[in-house]
Amino acid sequence: MLCCRLKTIPVNGKGHCSLQKLREQAATLKKYHPDWSFNKIGKKIGCRHSFVSRWVRRDQACEPLHDQSRSGRPPKADAAAQEHIVMAAQLPECRTAADVAAKLQQDQHLSFSVTTVKRVLRQHGLQHLSPVARPMLTDSHKLARVKFAKAVLRRDKTSKRRWLNTDSKIFHLHKMGRPLRRWCSPGARGTVPRPKHSIAAHVYMGICYWGVTKLMFVTGTHKQVSKFVNPKSKRLYAGVGSSEYSEVLSQMFVPEGNRLFQQAGQWADKWQLQQDNAKPHKTATNMAYIAENVPGGHFLTWPACSPDMSPIENMWAWMEGKLHKEYQPKNVEELKDSLEQIRQSIPASMLHNMFDGFQARMQRVVDLDGEYINM
Repeated sequence: MLCCRLKTIPVNGKGHCSLQKLREQAATLKKYHPDWSFNKIGKKIGCRHSFVSRWVRRDQACEPLHDQSRSGRPPKADAAAQEHIVMAAQLPECRTAADVAAKLQQDQHLSFSVTTVKRVLRQHGLQHLSPVARPMLTDSHKLARVKFAKAVLRRDKTSKRRWLNTDSKIFHLHKMGRPLRRWCSPGARGTVPRPKHSIAAHVYMGICYWGVTKLMFVTGTHKQVSKFVNPKSKRLYAGVGSSEYSEVLSQMFVPEGNRLFQQAGQWADKWQLQQDNAKPHKTATNMAYIAENVPGGHFLTWPACSPDMSPIENMWAWMEGKLHKEYQPKNVEELKDSLEQIRQSIPASMLHNMFDGFQARMQRVVDLDGEYINM
């Protein structure tokens, strides 16, 4: 019989069942057991007899068992008012929902609560976010950025495939950004533990169209002290100095660059090295080493304050997100191992998209007259 196949699912307790399913169960049991009372059916499915009576009678009257649409109170903000709210929120002087409500009251004589303003803005996909802090660009910075971008655009589109883009990044064992917001009552806000000094790994890496170099951990990594002495202060370098970067070039970037382009079978005798303008990178000794050992020499001088123009910054962001999402390292050694696993999982399609899209990135810089780009 059908009643033996129906499970009793209580409304309150460990079990949970949607109201729609309970309604269907009540109507079905009454059809197969017309002699059962509403009270018996209610005990069978864990509902009150009044609930069973209502929906069984509705089913017998051939009425639908789902809820009918309800009119409710009409929205206070119609389409025109919502447009005014969204436009006011984009004004520089309106930083909060209260500012938006006050602006509408003053200029449009529209009275809306702060709650209504927030609801409308969320419905239109807006979020209350802080602007991203970036280095200030002077006119000379913008001119240098445009000059660099135009020089790249004058080259052949495939020339970016013989370019090894290098940089360094500090990865923290614990996520140091602001905790993600969530909706909760004030008493259930909770806390997020954060160390005063997070364990970190300072690593150099290079990427090109054909692959990724190995990782090289340098000074700045937890418990890794520089072995080079600053000749001026007579003390060990606190960060990466020119001598240590010389080792990065000779032990990693140049051998790895030769390996990647030789394996690709292209540009092995013409590949170029790109680096930023950090002082240890630009010393005469290091630049002479690059000119002598890198087949294509040094790439164009990278403009200052321009991390947004470099594809490797997108790679760092991807690796950092993957680290905190899929790995839980407990110490610096596990952090290094996690970064190595992430490096090996970098898809070739991502590298191809980054370097094939570099032309569009440079065109964006020119179109914006050297302003920052969001890519």
